[in-house]
Amino acid sequence: MKNPFKNLGIRAQLMAGVLASFLLSLTIIVCLTTLLSRVMRQTGNAFQTNADLDIFLNNIENTERAMETYMSYRTFESIDKYYHFEAAAESGAERLNDKPSVLEVKQKEYVIKMLSLSFFDLSNKAIAARRANNAYDADLYYYKALDCYSFLRDEISSLNMLFFNMNASNYTESKARAESVISRAVLCLIIIFVCFALLMYINIVGITRPLSEISNVALKIAGRDFDVPLFESQEKNEIGNICRAFDSMIISIKEYIGAIWEKALKENELREKEIEMRALYTDARLKALQDQIHPHFLFNTLNTGAQLAMIEGADKTCYFLEQVADFLRYNIQHPGSDATIGEELGMLDNYIYIMKTRFGERYQFVKDIDESCLGVKIPNTILQPLVENCIKHGLKDATENGKVSIKAARSQGEITIEISDNGKGFEPEIKKEIMKQAAAGSEGVLISDKGHVSSGLINVISRLQIYYKDNNVFDIQDNPGGGTKFRIRIKDGGNV
Repeated sequence: MKNPFKNLGIRAQLMAGVLASFLLSLTIIVCLTTLLSRVMRQTGNAFQTNADLDIFLNNIENTERAMETYMSYRTFESIDKYYHFEAAAESGAERLNDKPSVLEVKQKEYVIKMLSLSFFDLSNKAIAARRANNAYDADLYYYKALDCYSFLRDEISSLNMLFFNMNASNYTESKARAESVISRAVLCLIIIFVCFALLMYINIVGITRPLSEISNVALKIAGRDFDVPLFESQEKNEIGNICRAFDSMIISIKEYIGAIWEKALKENELREKEIEMRALYTDARLKALQDQIHPHFLFNTLNTGAQLAMIEGADKTCYFLEQVADFLRYNIQHPGSDATIGEELGMLDNYIYIMKTRFGERYQFVKDIDESCLGVKIPNTILQPLVENCIKHGLKDATENGKVSIKAARSQGEITIEISDNGKGFEPEIKKEIMKQAAAGSEGVLISDKGHVSSGLINVISRLQIYYKDNNVFDIQDNPGGGTKFRIRIKDGGNV
């Protein structure tokens, strides 16, 4: 059987088959549901007339009992019940036929309605006479109401039996109709499943047959048999695209085999270039090793100066040179690696000593360190640039009482490092631009009306974000006492 969806894509073919079956099923199910709902509604309403008539009769009986009670005992409760049930009975009587009819049921309803109105009238008169202490009229209307009630009950029972016979007949017809509808529904569902299976079979065969042919060709090519016919498919779907791709692949393989010797020559040329690149790499590495001589030379020179100062008795100068040498040694020993918070604080102590020696009592340095944080690893040379930024920019104009605070604490699964100053602070737009350039990996210098911020701060932020893979690891805030606060937030347990 020819596939009617041949030129559609595989997904479109499958979706078209499923959609067609779904629409057909939905249409039939909606029709069957409507029919069944109508039949079930008719079946459910079959004996409703009997139920309504029973309610009406019950209200009539309750009205009669309430009247008898009042006539005998004259209580307020009995008169209240009487008027309540009389109103309910009158409401039921209003729904009955109010005209004579040749139809037996309609005529019965008319008779019952007239008897009901007579009963209500006589009972009301009996109640009124009893309330007026008119014993003669009370007894007269009371007994007439009882006679009318007796006739009314007989007529209601007769009508109830007529309704029952009619409803039983309707119920039997509705039941037979429901069984017929259910049988048809089952037959229609079977037809739907058969059609769906047939449609899916057509789609699957249309998809798998060319795939089987492609598989056979692929096995031949895997066995290095390239003497295979081309598909030359004209179908405009995924299968056609695969066939055309296979044709192109076969042609390309044949061309590749013909050009294999040319590629071998090119590979030899590449090997020669690789040897040349290795030689250039060796030269570059040698040059890098030579460049390391300069910081080591400076480091050795500082140590020599410290020894001379010690020999000459200049202890302060000796200690200063030793601190500078230690500061330089830390940067030489940790090129681009990580360090612990304790190591960073040790290097920071050297830097603070150098700054105190340079500026005297111009700046005050306060540290509050939780010792449990000392073993946590962070990128190297992170804290010193932040303290340097506080001195160089935040406290640039301070001549006295400058203060830099360094705090490290562990709390609620997080390690927080805060470095703050009481200087002039940052402009809001500069803070925003710093975080923006750090996220973008920029190494530029920001300039504002009040000065500039070196790329060292941006470098620190970028390295922290890359190291912890978290853009929220660093924040710049306004210090409550004035100035700027740098805050580093590290998830506890990450690098200990």
